[in-house]
Amino acid sequence: MQNESRFDVRYSPRARRDLQASYEWGVENWGREQAENWLRQMDELIIKRLSFIPLACPLAPENSDFEFELRQLVVHRYRILFRIFEETVFVLRIRGPFSGESLDLE
Repeated sequence: MQNESRFDVRYSPRARRDLQASYEWGVENWGREQAENWLRQMDELIIKRLSFIPLACPLAPENSDFEFELRQLVVHRYRILFRIFEETVFVLRIRGPFSGESLDLE
């Protein structure tokens, strides 16, 4: 069996905070166990999809605002915003339905 080309997926500190905020919302609204299941499943899905086929994801609508290609992966009600540099996918933001924030990649 041939080795498939895999991208390394890394979360920015901001993306980790986005996940944490959604997890905390989930704990308050669903309970800890369901929120932990959601967090694990979301992380697994992001890693699985972006490790193998990040270039299949479309450019984000905000792409023209940046000097690099900003791509997005839509998972349920979340937009995962990322960029690709060589063999690494950098997850910059995870925008959920409850954030209400402007797009800031810092």
